[in-house]
Amino acid sequence: MLSHLDPTVVMGFYFSPRGGSAQVARYLCRALGAGAWAPSLFAGSLGASSESGNAETFFSDVDCNALDYSPARSEWERGHDPMAMSVPMHASFEAKDGVPDRIFFGLDDRAYARQVTSWTTFFRAHTCVDPDVIHLHHLTPMHEAVRRLWPGTPVITHLHGTELKMLALVGAASASADTRAVNHGRWTKPWVARMRRWAADSHRLVAVSAHDGALAAELLPVDRGRISTIANGVDTSVFASDISPAPQNRLAMWHRWLVADPQGWRAGGPVGSIRYTAEDLDAFVDEDGDPVPVVLFVGRFMEFKRVQLLVEAHHRMRSNGGRRSVLVIAGGYPGEWEGEHPFDTVQRLGAQDVFLLGWRGHEDLAEVLSCVDVFAAPAVDEPFGLVYLEAMAAGVAPIATATGGPLKFINTEPDHPTGWLVAPDDCDDLVRALSAAVSDGEQRSSRGKRAAQFVGEHYSWARAAASFTEIYDDAVTDRAVG
Repeated sequence: MLSHLDPTVVMGFYFSPRGGSAQVARYLCRALGAGAWAPSLFAGSLGASSESGNAETFFSDVDCNALDYSPARSEWERGHDPMAMSVPMHASFEAKDGVPDRIFFGLDDRAYARQVTSWTTFFRAHTCVDPDVIHLHHLTPMHEAVRRLWPGTPVITHLHGTELKMLALVGAASASADTRAVNHGRWTKPWVARMRRWAADSHRLVAVSAHDGALAAELLPVDRGRISTIANGVDTSVFASDISPAPQNRLAMWHRWLVADPQGWRAGGPVGSIRYTAEDLDAFVDEDGDPVPVVLFVGRFMEFKRVQLLVEAHHRMRSNGGRRSVLVIAGGYPGEWEGEHPFDTVQRLGAQDVFLLGWRGHEDLAEVLSCVDVFAAPAVDEPFGLVYLEAMAAGVAPIATATGGPLKFINTEPDHPTGWLVAPDDCDDLVRALSAAVSDGEQRSSRGKRAAQFVGEHYSWARAAASFTEIYDDAVTDRAVG
């Protein structure tokens, strides 16, 4: 609870922790905690302490106040409306089937009011003094709650890209003669108006890349001068390039993740519904018992991530006589996917040596990265791409598309490449990059070493925290002068 002895910055994370923005909130809280602006975090939470969406577990080393969405999820499992609860389920920037969190544009005015009331009540119950600064991740009903509680307090809005993608999709659909191009719900206009108002009311908006900063200026009624770009950082104490287990230990780790503790899931199936045997792990070694190159994807199964395209490209490379390699797909928040489920893509193509690892803890990712040779995520217009930087910090050269955030940190010096960039949605180009990466161990090593050095020199959470501290200080000064 925030009191007179506590820091006077309130940070809000509306969702239960999942995906990259939750990692950003956690690392940023840790880094800010070392200075004068240690935040009190208010976050959504889902499930018991053993579940990945539990905020108190996820933010265990942060001053965290968790609003529990579990009762709303339980109501949904009983066939009731999770948005009708006094503490309703959070909404989403994406339209997904078979999950309790509906897209924002599917919520009417009464459902919106419940969202705002829920967070207003929670903020009020856990604060004893007015904060000096409010830092909110994403554009969500949290904005309306803090606006009602603390109308004069400067709000810093931290954009992570998903809200911008949703607003851009609406704009594209509105300009299209085919109104079926996107199913954005009956209440699209009021939600767009709210989000634009929240942005306009913010003292400053922070984008994670110059690409997103330009997109925010285009989509939101905010002067470009009020939009700052602050790149996410990397915990180089966790993601390090000097961790490389022996081949036999590497195989033992794959056994633990894929056979002993399977977490992969089929469409509509529970966690663990995809299982592997010890014999399946023969794919990880060649005829002489030596490790074959392992390509890793990490991320949510969202359409713009293009994981299905990666499966197809890896399958085509193998089918065309390319060097034997394994594709490991890590991530996919349980029960959440867009388009064809990656496991169904594997089945449809008859793709060989593709393994679904499931959703794992962030610390597990560092261990997984120590056991792979290439990181590949052909996302289109990735807002930032923290996981690419984490792979690079671990000395694993990435394959990405020449779009979005990765352009700021992959192959910034063409003569000293740190990975491979391919054309978006170009399967042939992706096949060529995969083939080059798995076939040339010397290139993988040299690019990986340069990647680790680049991240160490340019990206740190301490640097990001210092930039936010300046914004907080400026906001307080501007309020005093005003």
